[in-house]
Amino acid sequence: MRKSWKFAGLCSGTLFLLGTALPAFAVTPTAAAILSFKPKQEGISFSTPSPEEESACKVELTKGVKKGSGWILKDSQGNLVRKFFDSNEDNRIDVWSYYKDGVEVYREIDTNFNGKADLYRWLNAGGTKIGNDENEDTKIDSWQAISAEEASQEILKAVATKDFSRLKPLLLTEADLKTLDLQGDTARKVREQVIASTAKFQATLTKLPTLDDKTTWLHVEMGIPQCLPADQTGSKADIFRFAKGTILYEAAGKTDWLQTGEMFLVNGAWKLADSPIPGAVSEEEGSIRPGTNKIDLEKDPELKKLVDELAAIDTAVESNSTGGASATLAKHHLRRADHLEKILAKVKPEDRDPWIRQLADSLSSAAQNSVVGDMVASKRLVSLEDQLAKGLPGSNLAGYVSFRGLQADYAAKISKPGEDFNKIQNDWMTKLAAFVQAYPKADDAPDAMLQLGMVSEFLGKDVEAKNWYTQIAKNFAGKPQAAKAAGSIRRMESEGQPFTLTGTSLTNPSQTFDITSMKDKMVVVYYWASWNGQTLGDFAKLKLIMETYGPKGLDLVCVNLDTTSEEANTFLKRSPFTSQHLYQPGGLEGKLATDYGIQVLPQVFLVGKDGKVVGKNLQISTIEEEIKKSLK
Repeated sequence: MRKSWKFAGLCSGTLFLLGTALPAFAVTPTAAAILSFKPKQEGISFSTPSPEEESACKVELTKGVKKGSGWILKDSQGNLVRKFFDSNEDNRIDVWSYYKDGVEVYREIDTNFNGKADLYRWLNAGGTKIGNDENEDTKIDSWQAISAEEASQEILKAVATKDFSRLKPLLLTEADLKTLDLQGDTARKVREQVIASTAKFQATLTKLPTLDDKTTWLHVEMGIPQCLPADQTGSKADIFRFAKGTILYEAAGKTDWLQTGEMFLVNGAWKLADSPIPGAVSEEEGSIRPGTNKIDLEKDPELKKLVDELAAIDTAVESNSTGGASATLAKHHLRRADHLEKILAKVKPEDRDPWIRQLADSLSSAAQNSVVGDMVASKRLVSLEDQLAKGLPGSNLAGYVSFRGLQADYAAKISKPGEDFNKIQNDWMTKLAAFVQAYPKADDAPDAMLQLGMVSEFLGKDVEAKNWYTQIAKNFAGKPQAAKAAGSIRRMESEGQPFTLTGTSLTNPSQTFDITSMKDKMVVVYYWASWNGQTLGDFAKLKLIMETYGPKGLDLVCVNLDTTSEEANTFLKRSPFTSQHLYQPGGLEGKLATDYGIQVLPQVFLVGKDGKVVGKNLQISTIEEEIKKSLK
């Protein structure tokens, strides 16, 4: 329970009460009395003079700008250490402030003036959090404000202490969903995730038995938050989200990873849609990669210091920069790269893998965000590639670094104005093929092969394309890329074969559809998404085609591949187009896309009255000629 005492101001004669009533003191409180008060929240870094220094501290009466008064405590250097204040002039202290190096970092507030704090604020170097303690038991019941990084710290603390009640304030509530104005499938999915969070949290605890209250947060990788515009989602305002995040932590002297899950910004607070799970997010596959970075930091204080400094670098990055954001990001990642190289110089060879991957990611990001002509990051990335190619030839790690080098090089070239696109594409193909040959079993190999297959198709090299797709399906069975590759082969060989398509109505999810219900009709199957710039023009052309050939036996099915149904429905509200529209969650990664290897949009099939494919990879601008031939 909070200490309680009251005292009288020397100048004003005002009686101040800290907490509940005790006998009054008619003198200025001592420094020791003020310093006996401690923050109710843990982990606050604030200045506290030693017992030997207390005698040099000064307690002074202070007045508010408009009203109220209280006591301030200064150290021997004149720096503020504490400030306890009565903001409403009721003779009760209702604000308890704590300072570090003379700057306020934490504040407890009694908003209902009953002598107990019910609001906690972290300020300046202390952070940005604002937490509500509605029942005044010192535990946060809800967050008014909390950054994504600070939320990740709370997530880890909840897991480490095995305390779901600590995680619960971070989970989205019905009120949050109302504020976000999430629609349809998205809102349903989020609700289902939140409901399942308790069981999922317990499952996570069983997999992480070594975590305890000494577990230390080191770093979080969140990437850049996504903006979902209101005009695409149907919400009242833009929605901001993080799809994934990875926390690097230390437990029992070793480091490992924890995935945060999806997060949404609700007013000033980043809220969770799901419970955390062990492992790190693999950006390439959107899956979980088991933690492999098992470094004993307790045995190497110098290394621990470097890791802590890396976390500080990430904390200091300007996440909300506007103009010049790319340059800022490039600078940040170059700084990270510099520090990661210091870490790599300290760790054992067997522990370097995850740090090298981080280094490659930072250099690749810096290269892609650097101003045109700045080759510093690219040259360093090439140097790292060369080192690994010589030291670990053919390894998965060398492949990881090499592929990020390819991506950085391609992104830099394609962004330069006036460049020869065909030349860049041919160069890209040559380098991808060389990468696959050098690293046939690398994690990035199937993605490289998919690119090779897709571009080969585009160039009319069907034999080469099928060869790439076949290799993926054969060598990477069970991976998402294998399903796409198998679907691509099916699409390429679809002419003359029965076309299969089943799904759920976009506008009425309770309705199901099977293309066999359109037997005895010729059918145009049009794959689309709201983000594709060609869609609107194609819809206008399809309307004219249906007006002309619909009475002659033509029908139309549109398959939407937006990430959310809200995006598609919003587009149709803005640009109505009457048709059978199918939808299934997953977008380009969902079953409706993978069944026929749909990788680019739009994609158009023409299905004959016998249910067999008449034409594939068609263009709306030329499809009318195919329709005329078939409807004679």
